[in-house]
Amino acid sequence: MQVFGYEKNGDATFYTATGHMDGTAVTAPLMRYQGGRSFGSEARDAKEDANLGNVTVSFTSGLKGTVQFPGEPAVEIRRFLVDSAMEGVTNPVMQNGTRLMTMLVLNAQREVAFQWMAELSRSRDNRTELTMHQHGYNPRGYGGTIFQKLVCEPDGLRSRFTCLPSGSEPVLGFDGKPAEGPNIARLNFELAGYDLSGFVDLAGAGESQPVTTLQLTGFDQFSSIKGSTRVVDGKLITPYTQQNYYPDGNEFGPGACSLQCSARENFNTLMPINGTWVVEDELTGKPGRGLALDIQGSTAILQIFNYRPDGQPSFHMGSADYVSKGVDTLATVATIPMDEYANGRSIGGVQQPAQWRSHAGDALLEFAYQKFNAQPQEEWQYWTSGLVQLPGEQPVRIRRLQLERAETWPEEFLGQWFLPALQTSFTLSKIEGNAAVSEDGLASCRPPVTGSADNQVSCIVRLGDGASWNRDSPKPLMNRGGAMIRLRDRHGNGVGLGQLDWAKD
Repeated sequence: MQVFGYEKNGDATFYTATGHMDGTAVTAPLMRYQGGRSFGSEARDAKEDANLGNVTVSFTSGLKGTVQFPGEPAVEIRRFLVDSAMEGVTNPVMQNGTRLMTMLVLNAQREVAFQWMAELSRSRDNRTELTMHQHGYNPRGYGGTIFQKLVCEPDGLRSRFTCLPSGSEPVLGFDGKPAEGPNIARLNFELAGYDLSGFVDLAGAGESQPVTTLQLTGFDQFSSIKGSTRVVDGKLITPYTQQNYYPDGNEFGPGACSLQCSARENFNTLMPINGTWVVEDELTGKPGRGLALDIQGSTAILQIFNYRPDGQPSFHMGSADYVSKGVDTLATVATIPMDEYANGRSIGGVQQPAQWRSHAGDALLEFAYQKFNAQPQEEWQYWTSGLVQLPGEQPVRIRRLQLERAETWPEEFLGQWFLPALQTSFTLSKIEGNAAVSEDGLASCRPPVTGSADNQVSCIVRLGDGASWNRDSPKPLMNRGGAMIRLRDRHGNGVGLGQLDWAKD
């Protein structure tokens, strides 16, 4: 955890705390450092300067909690969320085009009862609609997977929705019969970046049957809107504007002129994983500087924790539009002013607003999709790798910091997983050789016999009657992408936002 604050003399500073979670809370020493690198300086490591005492952070969900700094009472903290009333492909509240989300309905044992694919869009009369698909979703809307349509009301400008049955005619499959699926009486969900959380009320078969309330978890995949086709030199050119949490195979990347001499243009907003990022060349195992990155929709917020030329700790921050670099570049960029502030609240001090002090220059940020199968995913996937050019410096590669990395390949796969191909969950709890194995031995995952162990996983699930399912598939990277969905980590902690208190969060 990085804390951006101020010294008693008003200078900007930062502190760092690192510790192990105990349930939903952590207590760790709040450390101050000095002597690290400033903008444009030579490379140099920082060193510990002071321990201010323990800081305690606890969470009730991924959006809310409390923090207690040394010498202060505990206070409430909330996830900062960017609100926007602007229509666009990146704004769920004012959605242009269609947004595709994966929803997992969890039972009381936190096992997946249903997997749904949900399309969020706005109708011609400006209603927000949610089209619900069963597993087996076809992105073109064919295949008879739609089982219900809902009308949603956002909570102001927050990406939080209450959805009710639309009251329209039943959805019919290709056979002319209503599509099979549960009867949703009410669905509430919230998007916070990649993560989705909420709950669903399922109605019984008859009017006298009780309503069952189940928890929702899941994630955003992408949104896309098709522009107006135009003719250029005899070619039909169709533009697509997209927001990508991970690639959509059919609509991601440049298109070529087909036999009908039509082509597509793509403008992509690529969404990296928010959190702490580091410069690859500065990963020395010693204290230094880093980046706190938060990209929401079309807004990039960047805080650099670094040092002044005299070696004292400081931080610079700014925000800017996050936009496509251009047609078919498969890259998204932001030019962010790096400003320093002063005279804000110090640890144990009185509450007071900070004031602008100076402008250090602009930071140039870029994330691009470049697939290199021979290299580990984290070195080329846009959600864990990017470029930054800080004021007075050359462009350098940055990487999303991974804390408590698994020491061995099988350890990486310990935990609870959901396998969409089989619509089943299993927990890999022990290591046998180079494999992560379930307690009953019916499920296991290991490196592939052929292919890259950095990018692929080979899993076997033994079914009834002596049959088994065995497949090599893409490996998820930091709980994104791949053919498996993590529900719990190797410590038993649930991933995602957790269960939200709809009345309080």
